[in-house]
Formats: sequence, structure tokens, C-alpha cells
Amino acid sequence: MAASAQRLASLDAFRGFVILAMIWVNYAAGMPSIPYWLEHAGPHADGITVPDLVFPAFLFMAGMALPLALRRDAAGGLTLPLLGRLLWRAGSLMVAGAVMAEAWRYDEAAALLPRALYFTLFYCAMLLLWRQAPERGRVFWLGAALMGIVLVLFRGKVSGDAPSPYLQHSWWGILGMIGWAYLVCGVLYLLVRGQDAALWGCLLLLLALYMGGTDGWLPVPAVVQDFVNVPQVLGSTAANVMAGVLAGRLLLAAQPAAPSRAIWPLVALALILFAAGLLLRPFYGINKIHATAPYTLVCSGITLALFVQFYWLCDVQGWRRWCAWLLPAGGNALFAYIVPDVWEQLAALLHVPRFWWPFWQQGGMAGLFNAAVLSLAMIGLTALASRAGLKLKM
Repeated sequence: MAASAQRLASLDAFRGFVILAMIWVNYAAGMPSIPYWLEHAGPHADGITVPDLVFPAFLFMAGMALPLALRRDAAGGLTLPLLGRLLWRAGSLMVAGAVMAEAWRYDEAAALLPRALYFTLFYCAMLLLWRQAPERGRVFWLGAALMGIVLVLFRGKVSGDAPSPYLQHSWWGILGMIGWAYLVCGVLYLLVRGQDAALWGCLLLLLALYMGGTDGWLPVPAVVQDFVNVPQVLGSTAANVMAGVLAGRLLLAAQPAAPSRAIWPLVALALILFAAGLLLRPFYGINKIHATAPYTLVCSGITLALFVQFYWLCDVQGWRRWCAWLLPAGGNALFAYIVPDVWEQLAALLHVPRFWWPFWQQGGMAGLFNAAVLSLAMIGLTALASRAGLKLKM
């Protein structure tokens, strides 16, 4: 898949901002004495909090990048080489997501390797598999072999929800859901050859898939539903990415000659998405845990409204120095996503005391400040890795 001829600074900056917010809310999760709006809304809530915006923002950014990445390939439609690349990228995310989602039940007593060593090797395999380099043949196959060993060696605690000690996909995890949504939208984009009217039809189709599967008028076989939640993952979550694809098409039409022409179409799209979510709210509610269609649409509208401000500053006005510190994380998002856990696993493996978390148990403002410092440190580690040539790309 050809990369865009010129990267949008706003896309990298905003992706870096979303990554920073994700790390911060992940650090703050479960901390005592913090505001309710810094905790995820519950399973019966009809509304969103700040952490609920992070995942759909990441999905939306993935969708925005698709037309830019496929600008030279869309005219040729879906070919076998392109399908292979889509399957590789999506499959890699699904496997990584499934392992990370199963981490909670890893059983050191039954497994061959201690937990810290196991997950350190897992992240090493990810780094080897996804490292972006001109020549990565041997490194790639070393990563593939290591990942295969890691998958085979997994042993987990057995329970009613997890009847097997071996690796399974109780759910696909964050990365896995991104992988499914990316695959669906990538295939649809190439099938319709990037035609705008057809892409709007695809968005409506994905929303209908959610509504049909949720309301029961589109029955999903149990064996399929057990493998992947069709309404929530292939429907509303994929619709989140497709909404980003529509925004990416508006950017593509304005680049590079007249970037300012995209501002008002992007604002209009944000309003349409937000209003559509509010119209559907009485029927399904706005809820992250159940990945409702109104949640997807409302969050897409908010995300796009925030992105427009980055776009106006960075790509229309050309003011980029203020966000230079965000660009490494935006351009190396996969590394930034995993670096907090890589840090934790290495520290556990080396028996380093958690001196970086003095205020976690205290929580409150001190704990949130502690989380903010750690988040900035992870962004700094990502910048150092990028400068050293350790950039991840599937």
C-alpha cells in the first residue's frame, strides 16, 4: 500500500494527542479519589466520559489514514496482493489483541515461563514483526518464530468463561477490534474504489448491521457470534472507522493545493455524525461497553470537531512547532501504544521497584499528576525509539 506523498502534520499530531490521552486515562483507571468523568461510563449508562472518547478517536484516525494510504491503489480495486496486505495487518492486530486480552488469566503455576518473561518475549516478538526497516527479512522471521513459540506456551487459569488453559479469544481486545474494523473498511473501500457515494452507503450498511443484529431482524449464527461480535465489532466499530474514511476523503480532495477547502466540509460532516448519533440515542443509548451506534456517531462527530482544530493550525496555517513533541507518537503509534506495558514487564523481569508510581494508591490530584508525568515519559521514550530507528509498521 503506497504511503501518501506528503504526511499530514495534523493527522500525526492529533494521533499523538489521542495516544497521550489514552496512556493517561489508562494510568488513571482504577485510581481512588478521581472525578467520575475520568472513569469509563458503566454498562447501563446513557452517556460518555473523557476516557470513552479515546478508543473511537483512535478508530476514527485509522479510518482517516486509509484514503491517504490507498490513494494510488483505490482505482485498481481489490486485488489479491492488497487483500493479502489487509489480512496481514488485520490478522497481526487480532493475534496481538487476543494475547493482551487474555493477559489477566495467565497462570504462572501452569505455564513454563514466569509472567514477566512471557510478556517481555511477546512484546519482543511484536517489535521484531512490526519493525519498519528497508530490509527486515531475517528480523521478521525471527519475530514470527518467537511469536509462534509464545502463542504455544500460553497457559491460563480455567474458569466458566475460559474453559481451556490454552490461548483463546474470549474477546479480541482493543487491537483486535481495530484489526477487524480495519479489515472490513479496507475491503469495502477497495471494492467500491473509493467512490464517495458508495462509501456513504457502506457507512449506512455498517450501521444497519449493528441495528439488525441488535434488534434481532438480522439473525447472526451463534457460531459466528461466538467468534466475533458481529453487530458491535463488524457493525458499529467498523462504522467508526468508515466515518473516518469519509473525513479522509474530504482531506484527500483538498490536498495538497488548497487545504483550507476541507475545513467547512469537515465541520459539516462532524455536525452530521453528531446529529445522527443524537437521533438514534432514544433507541440504543450512548454506551461504550455495548458499542452502540449512537456512541459511534456521537464520538466520531466530537473527534472530527477536535481534529479540525489541529488541521487548521498545522496544515492550513502551517503552525507546527507547538505540536512537534506529539509528532513522534503520532508517527509511531503502535510503539507508543505498547511502550507502557513493555516498561512494566521489563521492570518486573528485572525486579525494579515501582519508584515511578509514588502516588497511585493515594490517587486524587497527586495521582493524576503522577499519571500525567508518566504519560509524558512514555511519549518521550517513543520519541527516543523513533530517533533510534525503532518504528513499528505492519
